[in-house]
Amino acid sequence: MSEIEQVIEDYVLGWNSSKPEDRLLLMKKVLAENCLYLDSHLPKPVDNIETHCQLIESFREKFPEISLQLSTAADSHHGHFKLTWKMVKKNGDVFLGGNFFGEVNQQNKITKLVGFVDKK
Repeated sequence: MSEIEQVIEDYVLGWNSSKPEDRLLLMKKVLAENCLYLDSHLPKPVDNIETHCQLIESFREKFPEISLQLSTAADSHHGHFKLTWKMVKKNGDVFLGGNFFGEVNQQNKITKLVGFVDKK
């Protein structure tokens, strides 16, 4: 597994963590302090780890039965990556799907993550 693939795996683990303190530890491991997260469903970009964790916590409170899974392995080169993801209900039904495009720094921490949701 490449370093970027491990970063993505740890990001997904953090996203799916039911404990906010565990999520924060994993996000501090994989996100640069000023990581920029952009998503068309957000009114403005998220620009730090704590706000990123708050966004995830808010989603998880609203949809506690949903988990984030990778639909494809991360494809990466020159510090950039892309992957396809899905949000899955406990019964296995897909709730949402989409893509992430991102950048990592020399320490293999995510500096930018841009999310796109597929239209259903």
